[in-house]
Amino acid sequence: MKDLFHQDVVEMIERETRKYELWSVDNPDAPEFDEGYQLLWDTFGPTAEMERKDVLRKFLRDDPFEPEPSGTYMRYFFLVARGEDGKIRGVRDGTVLVNPAYAPDLCVVYLAHIYMKPEARGTVLSYWLRISPVEIAMQFLLDLHTMGKIALPAPNAPGKYFGMRMNLTAESEYFSPEEPVSWQRMLFYGRGGFDAINPRHFPYRQPDFREPEQIRETGNRPLPLVLLVRRMGRERQAQLPIDEARALMRLLYDDFADHCAPELLENSLQLVLDRLEERARRKKYVELLPLPSGPGTLHRLKPLFRYSVFNRYYPNDPIVVSYLNGPMREQAKNPRFLDEQLTRIGQELEGRPRGFVYGSRDKDFTWEGTPLPPTLPERDQDAYGPDTDRPAAMMIEEEETVDGEAAEPGRSEQEREALAAPRLPEV
Repeated sequence: MKDLFHQDVVEMIERETRKYELWSVDNPDAPEFDEGYQLLWDTFGPTAEMERKDVLRKFLRDDPFEPEPSGTYMRYFFLVARGEDGKIRGVRDGTVLVNPAYAPDLCVVYLAHIYMKPEARGTVLSYWLRISPVEIAMQFLLDLHTMGKIALPAPNAPGKYFGMRMNLTAESEYFSPEEPVSWQRMLFYGRGGFDAINPRHFPYRQPDFREPEQIRETGNRPLPLVLLVRRMGRERQAQLPIDEARALMRLLYDDFADHCAPELLENSLQLVLDRLEERARRKKYVELLPLPSGPGTLHRLKPLFRYSVFNRYYPNDPIVVSYLNGPMREQAKNPRFLDEQLTRIGQELEGRPRGFVYGSRDKDFTWEGTPLPPTLPERDQDAYGPDTDRPAAMMIEEEETVDGEAAEPGRSEQEREALAAPRLPEV
């Protein structure tokens, strides 16, 4: 790859995506909106992860340059990708969120939902739909600045996001071996530079998106999810400042407050804010956990194992109680269960057809020739050190615990894992 001129790289991508057209649907009465929404609803509606159709219609009609009562500016987007035959191949929606009162230099791009038709999967279109909202965010920021509604730190530097901290964020189910989508989604985002915010400090829940009548019948049932984040240009940083984490949470819940009753949001929002406040008494940051990117890094799913996370960080939640009393309860008693399941998933991934990319002759340089810092073996590359740059040995804080026992000071998480149980076989 480093033998290619940078324009060659751009042209390679453009050739791959030339058979697709990306359209921004701004009119809720457009036929593309109805068809695209149905694809998203069929995928996310059954699990109550999709807003109602009337909600998204309202989002498209709202004036993005009129702030919410909290002062947050929101720009909803609905993207469809068409093939050469004009038929929809993929859909992506989400919201660009900015509030100078929370953080004057932070822009959050909430990647709410994505769906790819089977014939388009395995192409770069999925990556295109994941990153294209950044272009929408950049234009939105420039428009807000031009209208005098916000002040960009570097309005003449679009290549550096106008000096803003640009955060892409998405939600995912916690890992559970019996649900392939739970680890497939994490692989998808892990390959795209995303990390997971440690649920120990950030027990995030998505609000209940069901019809108000259903909520009244069954009670409020927010959905425990892991929040994923890609901090553009800061992907190697393993720590998220608490102020940034707090602003991120408030921005997301300002989005939800536009269509959810306040009494249904307060508990979930306050739960995270309280945990962040508790964390702030000892540290100025929360940890970012690396996501797997292939068979060799599936061990990164361990701290995101749904049964363990629910048991530790989501007490007394009705959805959690139901899951903890389900089939996983007996399986999780097997001390080798998680390792066995990760081995099985790794073998499944290895058995899939491989794609081909240009190899690198020198592993110590990026494709454009920029030297990389010294790296540890792959199994240690996801460890975090006391500073914000990875990789480095992760020193566990003395006051925190691992599996209910005090962590041994001075020993990395990987060293403790190796002593406690056999390692996952290399695949």
